[in-house]
Amino acid sequence: IEDTTADATRRLNVKKQTLDDAYAAPANFLEIDVVNPVTMGVGKKRYTDYEVRMRTNLPVFKVKESSVRRRYSDFEWLRTE
Repeated sequence: IEDTTADATRRLNVKKQTLDDAYAAPANFLEIDVVNPVTMGVGKKRYTDYEVRMRTNLPVFKVKESSVRRRYSDFEWLRTE
């Protein structure tokens, strides 16, 4: 027997969300902050990089907190996505 997405979705038990549920802290979270810009170089060799911080309690991630620095150009591809 082949299940379709619609059939699988119909079987889900959906609990009605209360206001307390809506504004409570989530059980699972993934937070990403882009902070602390630093501009380096002079003239045409000038660039800005940013600190990218990640925090989560999702079990799929081995690391629960991480921080890296990335240049602006590392984010440019997001414009076309």
